[in-house]
Amino acid sequence: MPPPEGQDQPKPREPGPPTGGHAIIVGFGLSGRAAANALIAHGIPIYVIERNNETVRRCAVAGLRIVEGDATDEQVLRLAGVETAAFFAATMPNEHAVLEMVGLARRLNPNLRIIARCEYVSTGMKLTRRGADEVVIAEQVIAAEFGRLVGSLLDTPDQRPLSPASPAPPSPAPAVTRQPAPAP
Repeated sequence: MPPPEGQDQPKPREPGPPTGGHAIIVGFGLSGRAAANALIAHGIPIYVIERNNETVRRCAVAGLRIVEGDATDEQVLRLAGVETAAFFAATMPNEHAVLEMVGLARRLNPNLRIIARCEYVSTGMKLTRRGADEVVIAEQVIAAEFGRLVGSLLDTPDQRPLSPASPAPPSPAPAVTRQPAPAP
């Protein structure tokens, strides 16, 4: 909601320069925020790189160290302090960009711990070859969840059978009762 007329918009705070030992999170959707929460809970300072200018504006006003830009751009990674960072999480759902930024981040900081996100196992293998330490592969996560859910259905008694429906046994013919005919 915009501020009342005559009042200025709050100004985003400029993020201070990274001091080292920090984490860089690329993408601030659900995965990026989950990574940020875990890092903050462990007392690790974070620096976010995000392409969505509205997200950048909103988060900067709230005091988050966030840079608007493309993490496949070496200058953006340097602005976030990639050379002195301890941890790098590529959380956005763009496999091509994640492949590129992981290779670039690894080249700029050989000691960086890198976690990356991708859709397919084949891309996960490429990310490992480019320098990712850990890879979250969507198709593996989904497969594991399907296995868990199906297993829990089989382990839980339920009134509905899980085997294919078998034809219902024939019903016995209804009993016919003869009523005496009414008297004339």
